[in-house]
Amino acid sequence: MIRLLSFFVGILMIICSQSKFDDQAACSIDVADTIQTAIYVKLDSLGIPECYHARIFTPVCETERCYAIEIDFYWDLIGRFMGYDTIPGQGLTKLDHIPFTEADYNKLDGILANSNSPLASFSKEELVKNTRSSELDGFTGATIREIKDAIVNGAVYSCYTLWHIANGVVVDSLQKATAQMFNRSLVNKLVDQNNQEVYYFLIDNFSDEDFRSYLPEVLISISNGKGYYAKNAIEKLPEDILKESLVQTYFTTSFDKLDYFAQVALLKKLSKITLSEDLITAIKKTLDDRNSYKNDLINNLLIKESDP
Repeated sequence: MIRLLSFFVGILMIICSQSKFDDQAACSIDVADTIQTAIYVKLDSLGIPECYHARIFTPVCETERCYAIEIDFYWDLIGRFMGYDTIPGQGLTKLDHIPFTEADYNKLDGILANSNSPLASFSKEELVKNTRSSELDGFTGATIREIKDAIVNGAVYSCYTLWHIANGVVVDSLQKATAQMFNRSLVNKLVDQNNQEVYYFLIDNFSDEDFRSYLPEVLISISNGKGYYAKNAIEKLPEDILKESLVQTYFTTSFDKLDYFAQVALLKKLSKITLSEDLITAIKKTLDDRNSYKNDLINNLLIKESDP
């Protein structure tokens, strides 16, 4: 049974589970330090990467007792955990081998989806106040207060192990795998998600050549981005790209729509670039009566452009 983290993620999970496997593993990770696990990219009907999947097999150990968990995990293309699929006949258990209830599975959904879980801050040995244990995944010591809301009661070590697999080193591995697959179709698909985290993933992983190759997509992300995204994206643009007519035309029509910080970032980068008359006019129109840093940059730019 596939566990759904939210309505929209659930839709993506269904799409992912119905997609086909690529013939090649995208990357691999070490589970429990020694078990190398392949992670496969799943493709949509057009052959474009959709998400990642791995069948996780891991021991969960407390003191001298261990038992095995086998479960299917799914991640999106930037390494965010999407959900999991239990294997028929191999459901999760907790203290005294009691099977997880539906409420337990629902809570585990939220635990694994929380990349900022307090579980990140503790070692396994710190999870309980004493280490004398009873059954496999139970304990007689009290769970430390800081993680009580971040575990399923009676399954502290299972939650800890699975969270670190879902949100640990795999994230970097999957992001690197996606970056290695960049092409027009994939970048378009990612930009079409209109998601802030995806936008940042792209500009943080684009090379200078990628910025040139996917310039239209970068400009779309600047238009749709929120907060400081436009400022950060502009700062990452290679300087010579600003000479291109597509870029100057874009900023001619959008300069007044950028927030103050994005405008300042752009003006700084334009200081060494020859500008079109239309772009100069568009920038000049945003001058106002305030004694601002932006106005100083505009005036300096206008002086530079007026020099023979």
